[in-house]
Amino acid sequence: MSNADSLNMLVTGAIWRAEQLDAQHLKSREAWSEVSMLEEQLATQFPVTNAQGKIARRGGVRAALKAGDSVRARRLAALYQSEKGAPKSFQIGLQEILDHANSELASHYPYAARRYGINASQDFATKWHQTGPFGLAA
Repeated sequence: MSNADSLNMLVTGAIWRAEQLDAQHLKSREAWSEVSMLEEQLATQFPVTNAQGKIARRGGVRAALKAGDSVRARRLAALYQSEKGAPKSFQIGLQEILDHANSELASHYPYAARRYGINASQDFATKWHQTGPFGLAA
């Protein structure tokens, strides 16, 4: 069994666990973070021009967003968009994923999005989810 096959099995299991937690309305951020990390590892096994490579890269970005880690999602997207040979349609698709997440974030934090901009609001939301409301004072 190849490393890619092993990673595919791990990703499948991690996605299943994260979805089960979501379905039961339990905390799933750590599970989605695991999915993102596994997808990132899987992405190294395939070039950006390969279908599996594109799927893994998009999955890593989406899972980071589901984990509430917009900083990681933006970092991965920028990395993948700048890869040599990355098709323009793929680059646009990653940006659309981020734009959709930005829209959702702006709807949850409308005042912050208007007052501080979406990037600052993303950082605020990430810190809120990681540390809770009292962590913002630190």
